[in-house]
Amino acid sequence: MLDVRRLEMLLAVARTGSFAAAAETMCFTPSAVSQQMCALERATKVVLFSRGARGVTLTEARRALQVHAEAVTLRLHEAEAEMQVLGGLHEARMRFGSFSSATGAFAAEAFSIFRARHPAAETCFNDAEPFENLALLGENRLDLAVVFELDDWAYTKDYQGISTCREPQFDCETLFGDPYQLVLPATHPLARCDVIDLEQLAGQRILVASPWEASLRRICADGDVEPDFDRSCRGTGFEALQSLVHVGHGLTLMPGLCLGWLRAGLVAKPIEGAPVRHVKIAVRSAATSSSAIREMSDILRGLAAPLGAPTPANGAVHAR
Repeated sequence: MLDVRRLEMLLAVARTGSFAAAAETMCFTPSAVSQQMCALERATKVVLFSRGARGVTLTEARRALQVHAEAVTLRLHEAEAEMQVLGGLHEARMRFGSFSSATGAFAAEAFSIFRARHPAAETCFNDAEPFENLALLGENRLDLAVVFELDDWAYTKDYQGISTCREPQFDCETLFGDPYQLVLPATHPLARCDVIDLEQLAGQRILVASPWEASLRRICADGDVEPDFDRSCRGTGFEALQSLVHVGHGLTLMPGLCLGWLRAGLVAKPIEGAPVRHVKIAVRSAATSSSAIREMSDILRGLAAPLGAPTPANGAVHAR
């Protein structure tokens, strides 16, 4: 019989890309993870990792075992979650995740409201990227998470485009669409426009970043518009992109939820047909719903309602 804990370590290594990163997420030392992966190789009698000067790379055998490991651990997490519901634990617990701009806009307040209503409940909050919280959700380490995705970027992908967990294990409810806006210096000629037409981006230097770059490129290609997409400066942090815009390196995009932290001297303008982040509530598909999950969902819906209308499945929404 294969050891389940070792299978979970295998998935952590596959998700994070290294023994050291997997060790950090699982609260082990890198040497402990390495030893357990060696033990797993002995148990399976196949080579799962190619070890070299630059670290470990994953073999075809590892990818085959990963599929089975995902199925095994998923069923175990589902069983654990169902037993917790049957035992009443879910009713007295809310482990909640969100991403930073949603946390600032409404998720922190939702968490505070829940705690005030249930002071004796076990509560915890985790602010992280959607793919990170979804991994925790799939492992039954969160009960509910606020996440986002774009038409060209699934919420299970990290910012290198690698899927970190199996998407079908989640049920999602869209709260609202969060369109991206063009961020530019207040002195830029386009700053005088109320709304930016897509054609006005032609020839403009646009600093692009994951995860919205793919959607913007597709939208511009569909509209036969050719901006100067600048990939010389990479990053996912809006603070860094704003700083580059501030020093005159180009223009960039930011979603509406982030505009409360816009730097002085910069303005944001809606773009007609802009990429849209679809902000959603996510729970495990097989999870038996608890009153705590239902109540937190209701709180989130109420706070999110003024932020925007739910978007269609294809995300087709105008920025006006």
